Amino acid sequence: MSDVLALQQQRSKLYSDFYTNTIPERMPMGITLPQHLVAEYGGQNLFDFQFNYAMLADPARELCAKIYSDSCLVAPANFLLSRTPSMYQLYGSQSFVMGNGGFVQHPEVVGMMDDEYPQLIEKTFDFLVETVIPRQHKNLNPQNPIKMATAIQMGKLALQNDEAAFLPTFFELIQRHGYYPGSPLGSFNFTEAPLDFIADQLRSFSGISMDIRRHRSQLKEAADAVMPLLYHWGLPGNIHPQGSVFIPLHMPTFMREKDFVEIYLPSYKTMLQQYAAVGARPNMFCEHDWSRYLDILQSEIPAGCQMAFEYGDPQTIKDKLGKKFLLTGLFPSSALKSDTPAQIVDRAKAFLDVMLPGGGYIFGFDKNPLTLKEVNLETLAALTEYIRDNAAYENAGASFGTPLNSEGFVFDENRVPKPQSQYLFDWETFTETYPLTPDFARANFERFSKETFDFYMNLLI
Repeated sequence: MSDVLALQQQRSKLYSDFYTNTIPERMPMGITLPQHLVAEYGGQNLFDFQFNYAMLADPARELCAKIYSDSCLVAPANFLLSRTPSMYQLYGSQSFVMGNGGFVQHPEVVGMMDDEYPQLIEKTFDFLVETVIPRQHKNLNPQNPIKMATAIQMGKLALQNDEAAFLPTFFELIQRHGYYPGSPLGSFNFTEAPLDFIADQLRSFSGISMDIRRHRSQLKEAADAVMPLLYHWGLPGNIHPQGSVFIPLHMPTFMREKDFVEIYLPSYKTMLQQYAAVGARPNMFCEHDWSRYLDILQSEIPAGCQMAFEYGDPQTIKDKLGKKFLLTGLFPSSALKSDTPAQIVDRAKAFLDVMLPGGGYIFGFDKNPLTLKEVNLETLAALTEYIRDNAAYENAGASFGTPLNSEGFVFDENRVPKPQSQYLFDWETFTETYPLTPDFARANFERFSKETFDFYMNLLI
């Protein structure tokens, strides 16, 4: 047991060093296998386990014994936006639906008409709750309040059940293998960039593409209006250097550079600066190929952010961004299927020759493989073991890169005001009706209101 504890402490130091801009003894080697892949490995179909995630326990134990990783190979349900179908089905969702292949998918759907920008801009949260959510989740229609209340309660319980089902196994595996346990509780959260939020759930991809031309000024106003909601939604309750705010970036690679700079970037940049000001690290996933935006990222994005890249030239990305940001991604997951164990070792050696020097890179795939058909497990094992044994640094303990908020941004509540709505708690209004309520009760009521706010926002990502 002492050996396992020592291993866990050693692994934890790798991560703590990395996220405090200190060269660790070696590059951390942590990967997460998708739950669908784990289920397939256990001989299960891709539907059943999503209604009882405890079914992943035995195959997860086998895979953890087979594949090296510094962090647990299998994460609980709803980690990093994995979709659990029960809740969405109970809500009658059209935003997230189970496909025939067993994956919960996000079809192109419209939650807001192009003539409704004024309502979104004027009363942002009210409009989302009253109009957008009932359109996207048919059982949450306030015109049928009892059905809506019942669906909300059942959906919440279903999500809690799904999230809890695998947790005992997850904690068991962390203790058994001495895995890095992850960032402290409450230090990780997620959100969306304002324009991505409007595109994903309100206007759809095709709708936003038209709005960039036809409703350009209103779209910019709307991005500014939703940004404070998205900021507070993603702000971790326990800010910590190893924690982060995960932000998947969808739209930029489908936009003209001019539109990206004029419409997408301003509200998003303000959000990132305000996160940096309070020490919350943005962790952005740059989907597709961001090669044409590298200079803009270098000049416009706050230092110390973490960036995961899907495509692009590793050397160019390292040279342009490696001194200012923490980097991850880029290693081709397709090689897990195409390469033999010997070939992937050669590929990993060439990759480390580029990404390892100087620190600032933590291993990551360009994207996770979805199913067992996309992975040769012997090849994966050879890859993780090679990196474990050959990604050591000669200058461990030296500093690298640029720490978060080196620019000295200052938090400004006027730029990210807390959400105001008739549907959220207001202490002054409450005590006018209930003046005998003690002051110490305020914190609880405001916490309940924040959890309610998060619940509604979670329906829109």
